[in-house]
Amino acid sequence: MRECRVKDFFAAGNGSPRLVIDVEDLWVRRDSHYVLEGITFSLREGTFLGVIGPNGAGKTTLVKAMLGLIKPSRGRITVLGMSPGELKHELHHIGYMPQQVLFDPYFPVSVYDVVMMGRTCCIGTFRLPRRGDREVVQESIAAVGLQGMEGKPIGELSGGQQKRAFLARAICLETSILLLDEPTAGLDMDSQENFMDLLMRLKEEKGLTVVFVSHDVNILARFADEMVCINRTMHLHGRPREVLGSERLKEAYRCEFDFLAGKGTGGGEA
Repeated sequence: MRECRVKDFFAAGNGSPRLVIDVEDLWVRRDSHYVLEGITFSLREGTFLGVIGPNGAGKTTLVKAMLGLIKPSRGRITVLGMSPGELKHELHHIGYMPQQVLFDPYFPVSVYDVVMMGRTCCIGTFRLPRRGDREVVQESIAAVGLQGMEGKPIGELSGGQQKRAFLARAICLETSILLLDEPTAGLDMDSQENFMDLLMRLKEEKGLTVVFVSHDVNILARFADEMVCINRTMHLHGRPREVLGSERLKEAYRCEFDFLAGKGTGGGEA
């Protein structure tokens, strides 16, 4: 029934981009205080949304709420026409790259094994991968430019190559939405550029909707179609030029903004 609902969602529409994510008056409480208050925005398919905000602003909490990993205190979220709770059995439609992927760099797990882990929800518990699963994994590895490295231990890869492997793990499903939490953190400038070029190519080839959380205001201003700035509440939502040109951005970041944006960035060039 759930799979039918997902298929019905993709089959519906009049040719215009469908609304794939809808967040309405979202409040999330952690311990004794709210970390998100009254967040409202919507996102149509094929859109690249950049989510910015200072440390502790609630950006990761927002992503986890979309995935159904955190239950809202108030408000509503729909993803592909369903609540995250309803969608939890169909999460292969959503690729997720968390802020930190914890692994032992000395544990001999290969690139192939890491990407195959992304197929777990399709394969099922205690079942072996089928031929189709193996083919999808190989295709995903090739899509991120790691062909020939399938058998290499993940710990021996460079930082940029590891990010590519985790991106391959995120797209080796029937992915239509890609949620990325600080995916370029820790990379040098060249590796960041290479990652973003790869991401934009995959977005176009696969028709992905991308939600990209980052502290890097500049890189999102270059690539995002829309940007959301949150710091517990939602301060801004609009096109990069509109967001970066707003005085409310400095209010959201307070003293952090000048350092993060860099000299001249506040002029709103996207």
